[in-house]
Amino acid sequence: MKVAVINFSGNVGKTTVAAHLLKPRMGDAPIFSIESLNMDASADGIDVEKMRGRKFGELQEQLMLLDAAIIDVGASNVEEFLKLMQQYAGSHEEFDFFIVPVVKEKKQLADTVNTIRALARIGIARTKIRTLFNKLDIDESVTEEFAPLFGLAASEKSFTLNPSAIIHANDVFEKLKDVGKSLGDITADPTDYRARLRASTSDDEKEYCVRMVALKRLAVTANKNLDDAFRAVFPKVH
Repeated sequence: MKVAVINFSGNVGKTTVAAHLLKPRMGDAPIFSIESLNMDASADGIDVEKMRGRKFGELQEQLMLLDAAIIDVGASNVEEFLKLMQQYAGSHEEFDFFIVPVVKEKKQLADTVNTIRALARIGIARTKIRTLFNKLDIDESVTEEFAPLFGLAASEKSFTLNPSAIIHANDVFEKLKDVGKSLGDITADPTDYRARLRASTSDDEKEYCVRMVALKRLAVTANKNLDDAFRAVFPKVH
């Protein structure tokens, strides 16, 4: 499966979706980061292969040799990425799905609508364009917070929307950046930090253990949520 994560807007969680939702559930598929800005190539503790938008032809060649891949298209490269996709006629068929993460802020919602419409104009089938609601608090209503998208889905029928495809707000994603680890690293860590805390005599060590206990607890909740979100976005892919 080859998945592009795309949105004209920044700050919608594309890298989180690529690194923490998709990669662990796609057989550790490689991530290609399409970003011209100077950003960390190992964001969120996940190594990615950097590639500027103008290297679209090279990307196509690499994708044809792979069974699975994740393409994280940075906001600064989306317009060029889509333009080149049209230049390479039929190249959109190399992708199985286009995931459009969205948050509830007004600007990001408007950019998401424009992203969906731009993908549809290229001729991408509605079954391949899938929204993913991100950073929604557990007590918020998805239909209320994202009403414009539900209206668009009803009126234009140009994309696939599942109200259960939600990544809830969770502090774990910001905390992971502080420790330089992925969600998978945390959940796979066998260390009993409570026992280590009791045995520690160093204040720094105690503080670290307390932080890791909290992080592992958050990670359990986040992973369960991500499992549910993945099944909602890809109900036939397991």
